[in-house]
Amino acid sequence: MAELTFGAKLIKSAKQAQAHSKGNKKLRTNTIEILPVPKYEPAQIKAIRVRLGVTQGLMGGIIGVSTKTIESWESGYRKPSSTALRILAELDTNPEYFNKITNSDKNVNFLTTSV
Repeated sequence: MAELTFGAKLIKSAKQAQAHSKGNKKLRTNTIEILPVPKYEPAQIKAIRVRLGVTQGLMGGIIGVSTKTIESWESGYRKPSSTALRILAELDTNPEYFNKITNSDKNVNFLTTSV
C-alpha cells in the first residue's frame, strides 16, 4: 500500500474531523492527569540530599543548578523552580531514579552520611 502524501493525510484528517463534528465518527481520546507540582521546605530538600549521600555540588549537578543554588534552597533564601521541584519529587519518591541519572551503583535506601 502506497504511503499517503502530506496533502492526502490532511484531507483525510479533515474528513474525519467533519464526520466527528456531525456525530458520525467517534475519535480516540487519551486523558492525562497532571499531578500538581509538589512543594518542598528547605529542611526537606536537605533531607533528600542527605539520604542520597551527595554534596550540595553533586546535587546541583544532578538537578542542573549551581552549588550556590542548592545552598540557597536549603537555607530558605530561594525557592526551586517548578522543574527543579519535579526532579526533587522524583528523587524523593523514587530512589531508583538517582541510579538512572548517575553512574552510581549504590543502593540509596541504605546510604547514610553526616552533613
